[in-house]
Amino acid sequence: MSEKHYQISPIELVQWAEPLFRFGKGRATGFSEKTIASYETAAGIRLPDALREYYLACGKASLNCALHEMFVPDKKAKRFEKRLAFSYDHIDEDLVSFSQPGEEDYEELAKLRTLPRERWGEVTGNYLLFWCENQGCWYAGIKAEDLTQPNPAVYYNDQDDVYSWAPFSDSVQSFLLDILLLNLEPRAQPDEIKNPDEIQKVLSGNSVDFQRLCEPYPFPGGRFCHTCLDTETNTLYVYGEEAEGRPAYLKVFKSNKEE
Repeated sequence: MSEKHYQISPIELVQWAEPLFRFGKGRATGFSEKTIASYETAAGIRLPDALREYYLACGKASLNCALHEMFVPDKKAKRFEKRLAFSYDHIDEDLVSFSQPGEEDYEELAKLRTLPRERWGEVTGNYLLFWCENQGCWYAGIKAEDLTQPNPAVYYNDQDDVYSWAPFSDSVQSFLLDILLLNLEPRAQPDEIKNPDEIQKVLSGNSVDFQRLCEPYPFPGGRFCHTCLDTETNTLYVYGEEAEGRPAYLKVFKSNKEE
């Protein structure tokens, strides 16, 4: 019987997928401790453990930018150009860009002009931005005050600006798993099954234990999907529970699919 691993981590997902689906050089690699520590010193922060661990293990994996793009730590904490930055850095840019005659401020920006930087929190929060939608429609970020948490919640700018933010995922790990599966789909082209009977037939036919598959991940937000990796056949089963406006589904990623 083939060996199966249930509820694989984001790191395990990338390490499995990177060589099989011909991303980059075929092996997931990460940033050095020196690079990350240099960024943290220059930025005056420490990254949350879950994000830091991911950068160390898989930060240079091509899967990170296969669709939606990950931002990376710069040794000198240089901003922008796919580097880690804070939303307040973007506000600084807006203060310059919207200062020309004839330009109109965002409502929030007009308020911020009247306040010292230490009071900007009265208008909008400050978020460490670490991922971006592939057309720049949204950023994913962590509240500055949450950076000391090991696996904090993730937010996104829901109004296509950097002033309004809404919850995205309950933890960094649940965000990573979600976004990496999205990045994997265009290359892997999984089979998707929504018929409940067919889902059970596929799982039982491949000796996937449905009860074990339905167990939640051991982190906040770990019920949005469930995984089982068959390491002998190199097949990944992703089960999504029924949710409002969406039936239950099973996605089957097979390594031998033609590109």
